Amino acid sequence: MKKRELLAYCGLYCGDCGGYTGKIADAAINLKKELTDYKFELTARHLFSDALKDYDKFVEMLDLMATLKCQSVCREKTDTSTSCEIRRCCREKGYYACHECEDFEACEKLEALKGLHRDSCVKNLKAIKEMGIEKWIESGKRYWFGSAVDDV
Repeated sequence: MKKRELLAYCGLYCGDCGGYTGKIADAAINLKKELTDYKFELTARHLFSDALKDYDKFVEMLDLMATLKCQSVCREKTDTSTSCEIRRCCREKGYYACHECEDFEACEKLEALKGLHRDSCVKNLKAIKEMGIEKWIESGKRYWFGSAVDDV
C-alpha cells in the first residue's frame, strides 16, 4: 500500500497504529500460544494461585487483544453508513483529509478523537497543510497520543 493511503482523513497515520500493524494482536496470539504450549495454567493455579487468581480473565483479555487488528485502513472503507463523521465529511466535501478544510482547527468532529489522541490530529493536520502529505510522511514527525510517535 502506498504510504499516502495510510493517512486517515483526521490526520492520524494508520502506519503508526498498532491495529494496522497488528503488532499487539500478534503478540497476544503468540503469548497465548506459548502459555498454552507450556501449560502455564497449571503453573498459575498451583504455584502462583494468589498472585494469578484471575488468570482466566487474563487469557480472556489476550483473546480480546488478538482481535485488535484492522481489516482495512480508514481510506479503504466503503460503508456509507459508517459512524465516522470525519470520513463522511471529507468525502462529501471532496477532501483528501481535513487539512484541506479552513475550519479543521476548530472542528467539533475531531473532538471525538481527543480522549485517546489529544491534540495529535490538529498537530498532524497543521504540519500536512504546511509541508504537504508526502513530505510530512517522509519527515517521520507524526503525532499519535499527543506526542511524537517516536516518543510513545
